[in-house]
Amino acid sequence: MSLLTPWAGFFLLVGVIPPLLLLYFLKLRRRTLPISSTMLWFSSTADLQANSPFQRLRRNLLLLLQLIILLLLILAIMQPRMEGPRGAGGRTVLLIDRSGSMTATDATASGDTRLERAIELAHEAIDRLHPGGLFTSGDGETMVIAFGETAEIIQPFTNSRAQLIAAIDRIEPTHGESHLGEALQLARVYSINTNPDNPDSPAVVPASLELFSDGRLSDLEDQVLRGETMTFHRLGEVDSVNLSVLQLAADRPWESPSAIEVFSSLGNFTTEDRRVDVQLSVDGVVRSIQEVEIPASVDGKPGRRSLVFAPFKLSRGAVIEVALLGEDALATDDTAVLVVPPPRQLKVALVSEDRQLMARLLGGFGLAKLELFTPAQWANREESDAWDVVVFDAVEPPSALQMPMLTLGSAPPSKELKVYGRQEESQVALQSKESHPVMQHVDVDSLFVQESESIQPSESVEVLLEGSRTPLIMAWDEGGASRLHVAFDPIQSTWPYEPGFVAFLYNTIDWLGHSNEALVQQQALPGSMFSFQVGAGNQDVTLVRPDGSTRSLTADANGLVTYGPVDLSGLHVLEYEEGESPGLRRSVLFPSIRESNIRPSESITLGQDSVVATTGEARAYVPLWPWAIGIAVLVLMLEWWIWSNRMGGSRLRSRTNPIGSS
Repeated sequence: MSLLTPWAGFFLLVGVIPPLLLLYFLKLRRRTLPISSTMLWFSSTADLQANSPFQRLRRNLLLLLQLIILLLLILAIMQPRMEGPRGAGGRTVLLIDRSGSMTATDATASGDTRLERAIELAHEAIDRLHPGGLFTSGDGETMVIAFGETAEIIQPFTNSRAQLIAAIDRIEPTHGESHLGEALQLARVYSINTNPDNPDSPAVVPASLELFSDGRLSDLEDQVLRGETMTFHRLGEVDSVNLSVLQLAADRPWESPSAIEVFSSLGNFTTEDRRVDVQLSVDGVVRSIQEVEIPASVDGKPGRRSLVFAPFKLSRGAVIEVALLGEDALATDDTAVLVVPPPRQLKVALVSEDRQLMARLLGGFGLAKLELFTPAQWANREESDAWDVVVFDAVEPPSALQMPMLTLGSAPPSKELKVYGRQEESQVALQSKESHPVMQHVDVDSLFVQESESIQPSESVEVLLEGSRTPLIMAWDEGGASRLHVAFDPIQSTWPYEPGFVAFLYNTIDWLGHSNEALVQQQALPGSMFSFQVGAGNQDVTLVRPDGSTRSLTADANGLVTYGPVDLSGLHVLEYEEGESPGLRRSVLFPSIRESNIRPSESITLGQDSVVATTGEARAYVPLWPWAIGIAVLVLMLEWWIWSNRMGGSRLRSRTNPIGSS
């Protein structure tokens, strides 16, 4: 215990206690009264002769009580205090971490998450800061800030206990990284008070910060304390086990373009090798389960294991999920999701001199749009028009296009091709590159070409079909777009009479139209924004989040819906009046590298200040002077009660037994 103003109490003690004792040492002056008894007169005369200014101090309960009252008041003026749990007074900011690692279930023996335990500790902090007792200070204020990818003020400064408790209970988990910087900035901005004597100069009152986190703060190196005091309440166990799906990707094998191959990267954040079952699902249907061993973590970096699943056929849109079946402390990063969009219907332009064969074949492919042009109409088209594929049927393109293009019988102007004239001698197909998507299931054994172009392709051109005299089919990229050229007019060959020509044409349109299209949707990260196009007629839509909760959204006049920042990892589905559409699904990847390492920090360093984690309450000096005043008031009431009883009894005896009565 310590005293803030000991000398004030000392001088008050010297100035008050001696006069009180002096009053009790002095004798009372007696008044002369007439009496009728001579014997009483002589007795009174003898007493007057023995009277002196002072008398021996006798045992007196009232004097004891009065001394106690004065000593308590003097003690209160000296302002005693002792170290104890920090109570109300000043400004306190509760910083509650709600990032991905705070969803780990190792906070308590019953399996509570770290965030749930942080909310419990925040409740205890509110009980400590705003107890609502008789002798507590009412000038303390508390703010609640929750932070993850971004920081949010859950409750501004207030001394209302009910508001603070309700605000803390509203905090929900997120799956993003943990950034402390924005939270510290908000705390500092709201802790600034304007000095009334000098409005132009702000007076900064540093707040007391209480951080509830596991210490996995990604921007800690850039932060410093600027006069604030911080208490770090650490959450989580040091020896918790966690495995995670670090990355998930998919591709189509070159030799089988209709199949899909899934790749995953797995991480182990513990110091021992771990075995785990890994499950691959497509639209909720399990396709494969493999047991793998993931090496241990080394120097804080996770042990990694890459896993490739066997290719499988997939010609439609789907949701691919890879999940770890073993149990660990953080289940959030045990799954990763990929969204494979359905094949996009193509818009195709056909430029031809009124030849019907190509128009009939293309019309049976289920295209989104097929538009026919003559060479003159193509030359006069609007430049803003765009197609997924342009087909030139025995027509030379007037210029190079920045669109995927198929040319038949007449080579386009290109630096990759050198045309030496026409090969008037007939030839047959010799060698086909069957591994290329265009030549899949295309039979060219009986192909006979009556006339063709003599072309010398460059090294960057891939010859897909070699004739007995010249290359017949070639593919290359130019200007960011795919090109495919058939060096002969199909009408001058036997190909239109064979099924292989239809297969070739279908493969070519599909390959050109989807060559620059991503196989899977790009995975977003927490903190990003989503945009959905639902059509102008759908205004009210519902977003179903990975945890099953929903958000009601409104589309603008053009049918565009935006949502964000996204705070949960996993699959997000947008539903509207036309029903769920496979194209309106988005995947968010858990930021595993930072947040999956759930080992809590023993301390955090902000600039030159190192804050050691604590599992107890924040400590501060608790004032004792209010209790001294309270006890003094109680003793004063007791002293008054004793004095009233004594004086009342004396007066009663004097009335019932008058002096001089016989």
